[in-house]
Amino acid sequence: MPFQLENLTQVLITNANPRRELHGDERVRAIDLAFSLTGENTLLDLIEPGLRAHHYFNKALTAGQEPLPGMVIPMPNLRYPKLPLAYAYGKGEKFRGYRFIWDWGTDGDHADFTDVVLANLHYELSEGGSVTVMGTIQYNGEELQDNDVYGELSGLASEGEIYMKLLAPAELLPVKKGYRAGKPDTPTPPADAEQQKDAGDIFAAQHGGTEADGPDADDDSDPDSDGGTE
Repeated sequence: MPFQLENLTQVLITNANPRRELHGDERVRAIDLAFSLTGENTLLDLIEPGLRAHHYFNKALTAGQEPLPGMVIPMPNLRYPKLPLAYAYGKGEKFRGYRFIWDWGTDGDHADFTDVVLANLHYELSEGGSVTVMGTIQYNGEELQDNDVYGELSGLASEGEIYMKLLAPAELLPVKKGYRAGKPDTPTPPADAEQQKDAGDIFAAQHGGTEADGPDADDDSDPDSDGGTE
């Protein structure tokens, strides 16, 4: 299962970037929300199962201490402390189809967006078992035409921490150029007409026509005949 936050989770909004995107002749509203989440290194297994054990281990167990039956084994120690502590997961990848839920205001106002993009997923490790997971939520759907919603989202960096859900789709779809939330990807344009010509078309174009188009193709007369009789 891809990374997601199934329950309302407290995250820190580190940057909010309201902007405009050009789609054809239309300039539409868009927003980028960079977030970070610090917690136990079990967060790593939300990114990919086994990632926690890849980076961490338990020195005490390595030395011979046995865990209690049914106990979740803590892994506080960096397995490779001399390696870098910051990692990008799927560098450059962006996936659409996420659902972003955030309650705001005192009257039950909330944002509930579908077909959201998750980009720039990365994480940092710390000795002792603490990790920070970071990413960027991107959206350009019609809901941003609501000035109140757009204004609240644009000011989230000054709010600091919020509670949100980020639910992954059943199937991740990579973001393509021209992405617009809630709308299908722009179809790939057909191949250039020149590329669709067959060998006969190309030959005809290069030689001014087919063999049947020659100047004498339909002329049955004898060029040496004077056209008369003795």
